[in-house]
Amino acid sequence: MNAKNLIKLGKLGKLGTLGKLGVLGLYGMATLAMTLGLDITPAAAHGERSQEPFLRMRTIQWYDMKWGPETTKVNDLASMSGKFHLAEDWPRAVGKPGRAFFNVGSPSPVFVRLSTKLNGEPTMISGPLEIGRDYAFEVKLKARIPGRHHMHAMVNIKDAGPIAGPAAWMNITGSWDDFTNPVKLLTGETIDTETFNFSNGIFWHALWMGLGIFWIGYYVARPMFLPRSRVLLAYGDDLLLDPMDKKVAWVVLILTFGLVWGGYRYTETKHPYTVPIQAGESKVQPLPVKPNPIAIKVTHANYDVPGRALRVTMMITNSGDSAYRIGEFTTAGVRFINKVGLKHMDRGYPKELVATGLSFDNDTPIQPGETREVKMEAKDALWEVQRLMALLGDPESRFGGLLMTWNDAGDRNINSIAGAVIPVFTKL
Repeated sequence: MNAKNLIKLGKLGKLGTLGKLGVLGLYGMATLAMTLGLDITPAAAHGERSQEPFLRMRTIQWYDMKWGPETTKVNDLASMSGKFHLAEDWPRAVGKPGRAFFNVGSPSPVFVRLSTKLNGEPTMISGPLEIGRDYAFEVKLKARIPGRHHMHAMVNIKDAGPIAGPAAWMNITGSWDDFTNPVKLLTGETIDTETFNFSNGIFWHALWMGLGIFWIGYYVARPMFLPRSRVLLAYGDDLLLDPMDKKVAWVVLILTFGLVWGGYRYTETKHPYTVPIQAGESKVQPLPVKPNPIAIKVTHANYDVPGRALRVTMMITNSGDSAYRIGEFTTAGVRFINKVGLKHMDRGYPKELVATGLSFDNDTPIQPGETREVKMEAKDALWEVQRLMALLGDPESRFGGLLMTWNDAGDRNINSIAGAVIPVFTKL
């Protein structure tokens, strides 16, 4: 059997293969058509629960979070604000925040982010954050897509990925068709970024897809791998070198460079004033360190598996001039509070992230100059609902969070605490 016969057989085999692929394609189209007639219900999920507990408890610790308003019309403004502390007990397995970007986590761009500020400074690019320090943020949003959306604050860290904070449900009413996002250009022209150059984008997508399909289809129409391999092994590659292939390749190459150059020149002419994508880094200083008279050292911690309770033993020293009471322990966005914490709590915080199961062996105020051993219990089913009990399976079985104390004047101190935790199946 000579090379020409091999290629002919390859062509016949190719026709059979194309026929099979055509039948499979028809089956696929029929299946797709059937799915369009099904009743598909949107899924509502909490993706932050899939993150490992050590990421949520011992990296970025969020507090004073606020979302508002709860219901917004399309094109109206909303905001998200709060503070976060970068834990001193940063996990060894997580990349340090030498390059971090403050972000918003949402189910697609349901809001448009108009501005982001860290400690009052506009922040549009990534930059370093300092472990052990605090930052305040404020994000201005514009409602875009109607629905009920779970909105997170989030920090993306190089080598660590996104770290999501607590979230609240925010509702958007109205019609998506009414949304506009006008922006004034350097030329004085005002455009709507929601629809600006939409047809131009479709044109370039279609052009490049068409060129790519032609390039692949030109060679797919030829005998494929097995026939060409047999010819190559039997007769070498001389029979496979078609002069037309070289001509087509040169035409596509020249056309590609021409489109790139022509598109660039067209854009430069039509839009002479442009702002390039920023590649620098932000230089945001952390919040000033507030004098804190409360010092805490964790001496022992365990997690009661059947009781769904974290129990921590710690030594607390009050070196201030007034007595302080412990009112809140917050970790991974979940706030464990007692009567003291309830008094100072923001009522707008998501109720599904609040637990009243915080208790102590001694509820009396810690007096000035006093050092006391305190046994804390944070007990609630939220440990399991939020999948935080999975910390027992982490490579570092340690907990972390913020402990908050208040005096009678309402002055608050915040201490970041952490320690190794041991699983137990009975109260010790």
